[in-house]
Amino acid sequence: MKKQHKIRQLMKALTEKKVSHFSMRKSGKRWITRSAIVLALAGGTGLIAVVNPSLISTVAHALTLPPGNTQIGSIGSSPVIQTSNNSFASMQPLFDSLIGTQQPEYIVGDTIDGSGGKNVGWHNNTTYAGTAISDANSKINGTSGLSYWSIYYGLNKKDGFQDGDTFNYVGKGQAVAIHNVGTAYNTATKKHVPIGMKVTINDATYYDSTTSTTPRNVFDDGFRLLVAGRNNGGNVTLGYMVSMDGIANPGTGQGSEGGGSGGAGGDTLGAASGIPRSVAITSTIVDETTGNPLPQNSLTAMKVADIDAGQAAGLGSVNQLGYIVSKPTNLTIKDNVLTATGNNTVVEDSNHLSPYSYIALYTGASTFINFDDTNGNQQQGSIVQDLFGNLGPTSPREPLGFIEIDKTTIQYGKDLPNNLYDFQDISFDVLDSTGKKVDTLKLDSSGKSVKSKGLPPGKYTLHETSGKWSSTGQTVLPDFTVEVKAGDTTTAKPKNTAVTGEISIKKSGVESGDAMWNENYTLEGTTFKLTSKTDGKTYTAVIGKESNGEWKTTVKDLPLGTYTIEETKASPGFTNTFEKKEVTLSYKDQHTEIVFGDAKGTNQEVKGENTLKKSDNETGTDQNGKGVLKTAKYAYFHDDDSTGSSPHKKGDPVKWSEKPAPKLLAGEVVHSAIIGGNPVSYGDNVVIDVDDESLTAALGNLAAGKYYSVEVDAGEGYVTDPIKHYFEIKKQDDKTQNIVTPESSSKEQLIKAKVSIEKKVTLPDSQGGSGYNGIEFTGEAMEGTIADPVKFVTGVNPNTGDDGYASQELAYGDWKITETKGVEGYENIDPIYIHMETDTEKDILTISASHNEDFSKPFSKRTFSLKDSSTESNPNGEGTVGEVTPEVPTISLSTLHFNDNPTPEKVPSIDIEKANDKIPEPGEGNFKDKDNNGGENDRDTPDTALEVESGKTTAIKFRFTNNGTEALSHLTVSDKTIEGKIDVKDIVWTFKGEKLSVNKDGELTTKDGKLLVLQPDEFVTGEGTLPELTDGKLHGDEVTVGGIGVDSGKEVGDSDKWYGKPKEEAPSIDIEKADTKAPEAGEGNHKDKPNNAGENDHDTEDTAKELEENKVTEIFFTTTNNGTEPLTHLKIVDKTIAGKVDVKDIKWTYKGKILKVNKDGELTTEDGKLLVLNPGETIEGKGTLEGLAAGDIHGDNVSVDGVGVHSGKKVGDDDNWYGKVKPKTLIEKTKVILPKTGEEKTLWSLAGLGMLLAALAVWQRDKLKAMLNKIKR
Repeated sequence: MKKQHKIRQLMKALTEKKVSHFSMRKSGKRWITRSAIVLALAGGTGLIAVVNPSLISTVAHALTLPPGNTQIGSIGSSPVIQTSNNSFASMQPLFDSLIGTQQPEYIVGDTIDGSGGKNVGWHNNTTYAGTAISDANSKINGTSGLSYWSIYYGLNKKDGFQDGDTFNYVGKGQAVAIHNVGTAYNTATKKHVPIGMKVTINDATYYDSTTSTTPRNVFDDGFRLLVAGRNNGGNVTLGYMVSMDGIANPGTGQGSEGGGSGGAGGDTLGAASGIPRSVAITSTIVDETTGNPLPQNSLTAMKVADIDAGQAAGLGSVNQLGYIVSKPTNLTIKDNVLTATGNNTVVEDSNHLSPYSYIALYTGASTFINFDDTNGNQQQGSIVQDLFGNLGPTSPREPLGFIEIDKTTIQYGKDLPNNLYDFQDISFDVLDSTGKKVDTLKLDSSGKSVKSKGLPPGKYTLHETSGKWSSTGQTVLPDFTVEVKAGDTTTAKPKNTAVTGEISIKKSGVESGDAMWNENYTLEGTTFKLTSKTDGKTYTAVIGKESNGEWKTTVKDLPLGTYTIEETKASPGFTNTFEKKEVTLSYKDQHTEIVFGDAKGTNQEVKGENTLKKSDNETGTDQNGKGVLKTAKYAYFHDDDSTGSSPHKKGDPVKWSEKPAPKLLAGEVVHSAIIGGNPVSYGDNVVIDVDDESLTAALGNLAAGKYYSVEVDAGEGYVTDPIKHYFEIKKQDDKTQNIVTPESSSKEQLIKAKVSIEKKVTLPDSQGGSGYNGIEFTGEAMEGTIADPVKFVTGVNPNTGDDGYASQELAYGDWKITETKGVEGYENIDPIYIHMETDTEKDILTISASHNEDFSKPFSKRTFSLKDSSTESNPNGEGTVGEVTPEVPTISLSTLHFNDNPTPEKVPSIDIEKANDKIPEPGEGNFKDKDNNGGENDRDTPDTALEVESGKTTAIKFRFTNNGTEALSHLTVSDKTIEGKIDVKDIVWTFKGEKLSVNKDGELTTKDGKLLVLQPDEFVTGEGTLPELTDGKLHGDEVTVGGIGVDSGKEVGDSDKWYGKPKEEAPSIDIEKADTKAPEAGEGNHKDKPNNAGENDHDTEDTAKELEENKVTEIFFTTTNNGTEPLTHLKIVDKTIAGKVDVKDIKWTYKGKILKVNKDGELTTEDGKLLVLNPGETIEGKGTLEGLAAGDIHGDNVSVDGVGVHSGKKVGDDDNWYGKVKPKTLIEKTKVILPKTGEEKTLWSLAGLGMLLAALAVWQRDKLKAMLNKIKR
């Protein structure tokens, strides 16, 4: 009853709505094939050009895939891979990657392993038992079964089924069998077995009318499925229709995909055809030899092809290894099922994976397949599936093994030190058991290779090769064996020996070589930095102890490359002068593990110098007294013990022959000297006389160590410095080669002389006298002696108690002692001259006292012996009064006794002198001196006037002297011009180097404003300037001085005249004219004779210059002031005196500048001022003489006139110049006829007339020609 009820409902639905056509999804040329499941092997790689977002969103993980393949999602736990290698012929690597390490018992459709295998598909021997479509009506039983036309419109018309294809009706759980669809490979027996395919119907749904939107279950409604099978290009193609048994075929309104109402005749046979929505089946692979399904551990690949738009083609999710889709693809993951997008249906079978297909890889003999039209009721008449097909060379196969290389080096692992090492140029040949090369694995920069191609399990030999060993930096490995296991990747990890190098560095001293001078020197500890220019890495090397006479270090295990070697730390006693070296460690061959390099270098030994500065302990380097510092001598000594190549003991003298040899830096080498009166030879010992200018002794090139210097001979006037001056040469740093020790300072003690004086005042007429206190004497250093004045003041003698005693020490030298404060009414004593001198050959010092300035006739004298550094007495000391030593650096004179007599009357007097050069000595003064009393510079009269240089000033010097015995003050001085109008100017008066001033009363004052007081014998100097005597006249001036005696109040005065005159001027001028360079100036002033200047001076017609016909000639003029007075108002005129051609375009220049001519014909400068031609100056002129015709002559006269600037005298000169062109000669041929007697006169007259006419003709012709040439010009 339930079934009848359902049938009635369905019939009602069919009759309520009549539809003339079913779905048009497969209309026109786009109709190809329904879905198919194809067993195939596929491989390849690729990327998705357009990725469906639903696929990206489900990406869960990534596989290790061959290039060109990308995981774009997952169904369950199975990856969905998109490949860009859509060709089945290139999919094997991808297939192998998905199979991975599976170990199946059977491989379905394996065409690679074994022999004779077939892919899964519809072959020539494939069979599907059933009823032919053409015989469909024979299976109709009333309203059960579908008619031929229903099948035709449901399958044949659009899905490609043919009348000869067979079909069966099945219910739920029933199966159909398709025999001999291919083979399966038994991995145990290595044989193929024939297989068939069992298709079990699990379930199906349909729509019961064209308007229904809710699918119904086919089997629940008591209906059956029609399952048709056919060979569609090698694919196993299954078509499904719903036979609504019990419901009559209405002829229209069914799912028939474009069918009519039961055919052309409106066929209503059999049952109605339902509109299928989904079909779920189980595909099982069966062993044809046993009839049993293959075991579950079987490997199967299934291609699900030609999925219509909106269809979801899902497989069982158990044991799926992965899904492969094409690029691009029209499939998307929807509800965990691959579903076709769009609204098109495509039936296609090709040699590549299409956008409407996918491949599923799984383990097992069976898989669930469900096709569902998710677009709903499209009035489709059937569901079609394509299963398996011929896929070319690709198939599932037994899992292979792989080899990959992961290579390292023993020393560096994978971290190769620089670009001289590389893995990329290394490959490994893979050799099978027969020695055949089956693959080559090339390493990348990390030492890794890609996986080998799939290899059958077994043992393989790896043979290392390289076409460029030198770039690898490694040695070659011997061959080695690896074992490949099925499904596994064997990673070989060979280790090569990287080629390394050793660098040896040998070091020595620049001067000492390997033999050190002393303990302060060693090369041990010298540190180097090696820097690889190849990779920048650095290494350190340190030199150890001396070995076998060498100082060296070796750095091992260095990577190949170029190294710079720099010293970073020098050893004791040396500076870092090691020049940067460069050593290259180069690859030799693949069998040499170590290469070698070496470097040599030197370091400069540290040496040093010492400078000793000599000075006076009171005045420094300034002269003290008459002492001589520049002859001091110093000896040098060692202050330590030393072995080595230059051994010595403490206290040994430094020798010039030491290692290194000392060098003199300042001073002079001393070979011998007089020491304490004894001659001493120093030989090889270092003794230095200080430098005369710097007062230093400097010694350099000294080895490191301790030293001292000591003075052995003092300079004149000094005792030796007993102090030892220590210094040490010690390394400072690695850069400083020369150690400059602190300067030593040797301070000298000048010898002092003790001078004692006893002074008495005597009564008139020598009646007696007494010592007198308070009298002052002043000692002043004489020429050659430098010292401050020393004052003696008499007082009580501490030894005798007598008055008039004074004592002072005088510096070694020469002194003048003057009584500077005596007793009123008594005359001071005459000066006393103290003289000290040393006999340097005997080391004897003498001191004396004399009244004479030249120290002659001394009235007191003593001698002393000098010891210097000698420990013995002076052998020349006999007769001396004592020794001078550093402990007793003084000498003395016997006490000097002096008397003061009564003072004579004071007389004031003054003298003044004036000169243009050295000032004469003072005369008598007081207006008493005669003219020119001072000699040739004393120009007191016009007759003796100085002839001053023209254009120059003259220095005038003055000096007035107090030549009396009384001091003068209120001093006035004036200079007055007494001849001419030019004064002596800018007179400056000085006294003892200080400029004097003049107060309001005209009196001379000092800088403090006080009146100048001029003591007897003192003088004042003055200097002024006489300007140039531009007026040309005699100059005379008189200087007058006046003063008043300080004590007497008497006025005194004096005067002196001086005359000067300009040199007498003589105006003169000369002019010369020539056709080449103008001749030198002659006497001028119209006095020169013709042709006075030589061959170019063509002053007469007879000496005329021979010119070329019609050729222009340049004429040169030179006007010279050959006098002694400047000239002006200069006029130059050139006038033609022979011929008719003038000299033209004459231009006059002065000092390279063109002159002008004013309205008066006078030469002016560019600014219009009259030219002034100074003595010796010239005016140059240049003009042009046009060409002359043959026979023409030219003469012109140039004249010059001028006026003396000072004298007003007129001068002038002139010069002629002649030029001519030779006339042309007329030559005629005549008959030689002797005249008859009486005809001679007539014949000669005729001949003369002919010659005259010919000459006139030539003259006319040349004249005409010259005129024509002139016109042309």
